[in-house]
Amino acid sequence: MEKANVSIFELCGSNYEIGYQLGKIAMNCPQFAEMQKCPPGAYTEKQAAQMTEMFDCYCPGLNEELQGFAEAIKTTRLQMLYYAMTYLTPGCSLLAVLPKLTANGHVMAARNYEFSHKMEDFSFCKTKVTGKYAHMGGSMMQFGRGEGINECGLMAAQTSCGMPVGNMEVMRRPSVTGLQFWAVIRSLLENCKNVEEALQTLEDMPIAYNINLILADKEGNAALFETLDGVKAFRKIDDTTEQQYLHSTNHAHLQEIINLEPMAMKHSVCRYNYIENFVNQSHGINTRDLKTLLLSKYPEGLCCNWYDNFFGTIKSMVFDVTLGTVEICWGGLEKNGWKTYSLVNDIKAENFTVDIKTSNSQFEDGAFVKI
Repeated sequence: MEKANVSIFELCGSNYEIGYQLGKIAMNCPQFAEMQKCPPGAYTEKQAAQMTEMFDCYCPGLNEELQGFAEAIKTTRLQMLYYAMTYLTPGCSLLAVLPKLTANGHVMAARNYEFSHKMEDFSFCKTKVTGKYAHMGGSMMQFGRGEGINECGLMAAQTSCGMPVGNMEVMRRPSVTGLQFWAVIRSLLENCKNVEEALQTLEDMPIAYNINLILADKEGNAALFETLDGVKAFRKIDDTTEQQYLHSTNHAHLQEIINLEPMAMKHSVCRYNYIENFVNQSHGINTRDLKTLLLSKYPEGLCCNWYDNFFGTIKSMVFDVTLGTVEICWGGLEKNGWKTYSLVNDIKAENFTVDIKTSNSQFEDGAFVKI
C-alpha cells in the first residue's frame, strides 16, 4: 500500500490571477517539482506562435493563465507550452444515463480515471474566471480539465480513442495541429451552457488528441463526440430517442471512426462490454449502483491497479448532472471514502492523504482485437 496527497481548492479572478495562484499551489506538489525542463529546440518560435494563436482563438484566456503560472514558478511561457502539450492519459471508463433509466429521474454520469499515481497531481478544483461560466472538475497539468460540470448544468468528460496522441516516443504521432483534450474540455465548460452549444463549438475546434468525449446537460440531453486524426463524428440522445445512455472506454465506438481504427485493446473492449451489461441488467440506476460499478475490480469491474503501467484508478466520480454535484473516491478504494462537492457551495481548500493499492500481478498490455 502506498500513499498519495490530494489537493482540493477554489480559484477566482482573471485568467492571469488564476494562473499565478495555480503556480504557487503547484510549487508544493512533489509530482510537479520533478517536471523536466524543455529540451533545446523542442519548439521553434513559429510553432510557439502558432500555439499561442490557437489558444487565443479556441481557449481565450489560457495564454494569460499560462503566463501567470510561468511567472509564479519562475520559468518561461515557452517551457509551459512544452509542458502543456506533452500529457498522455491511456485509460478511462465513462457512462452517462438519462432520467428514464435512473431511480431519481436525474441525469447521472459515472467516471473512472486511470493513470500513474507518481505523475498525477491528485487535484480537484472549482474555478470562477471573470466573465466565464464557473465550473468544477479534476485538474490536468494544473490548468487543464479531464472532466467537469459547470454552473449551467453542462457535464463533459473524456476517454482516449485508441492509443494516446503526443510527441513522446511511445505515443501515436499527431496527424493534425490542434488542441489537447484538457484544453478542449476546459474551454467547453467555461464557454458553453448545454450539449447543443458544446457540439457547435467542437465542430470548428481543431483537436489533435484522439478522444471520446461524453457530454450531458441538466435538460436531459447527452452526446458522444469522437475524433481521430482530425475526423469527427457524434451521436446525440434525449428523451425522444430509443437509446437512453452513452458510454465509452478507450477505442472507437462510432462507425465513422471505427472505419478508420477497427482495432482495440482487449482491456478497453472488456470494460466497454461490462458497462453495457451493467446498464442492460439494471432497473432504476441509483448512486449506489454507479459506485459499485466503478469500484468493482477489473476484469469483473472497472477499477484497475496497474499504476506502474499508467493503468491504475486515480479517482472514481459520480455526477448528478441535474443537481450539479459530484462525489469522488480516490484510488479506487472504498476505505478512502466518498466526498461530495456542489456547484452551489464554495469549496473549502484542504489537503489529505489517501491509500493507493498497486497490483502485484503482471499487466498484459499488448493484445488487440477487432471491434
